Amino acid sequence: MSGTTQTIDVLITVDADYLLSKPQDVAGSIAMVTRRDAIDSQASNDRGERDGGAELWIDANPGDNIRWRATTLSRNFDRIALITRVVQGDPHQGGNYPGSMSTPISYNVPNIPVPYLDKSAAHGISKTDVTYTFWQAVAEAPGKLWYKVGFVLLDRNLNQIGPEYIWDPYITVR
Repeated sequence: MSGTTQTIDVLITVDADYLLSKPQDVAGSIAMVTRRDAIDSQASNDRGERDGGAELWIDANPGDNIRWRATTLSRNFDRIALITRVVQGDPHQGGNYPGSMSTPISYNVPNIPVPYLDKSAAHGISKTDVTYTFWQAVAEAPGKLWYKVGFVLLDRNLNQIGPEYIWDPYITVR
């Protein structure tokens, strides 16, 4: 990574059907994806820390923005994944995690175009605008940090299906 402030996007993909059938197996239902150069070079491949698995461990520099969003494998067509909170975990629970980040905040960005094929439109493509939600924090103090992402599944009528689910990956602030 370069010496300038970056935004590191983390996409959380959820296999909603699997999670609904096995609600205790959050790890088996999600895969986290980011840019390859943001993956912690010391992470092992044993637990999916380097390959877009559930334990994705990323590197960030102090001042870098970290931005999270979620989707289901159906791209939120049948089931919708919505992040409800992102919080830093206890730095002393299960290890020593002295790194820190600012308090994550949710943002809604309106008028994001979603393209679709439309034979009657110019160039065969039309769009619909949506409001997009993501969470963002700023990497602060150096060290490894543990955080928790809470998310819910919704049906097409925005009814919550099941409980709030929690997952807890890591970040290394360099």
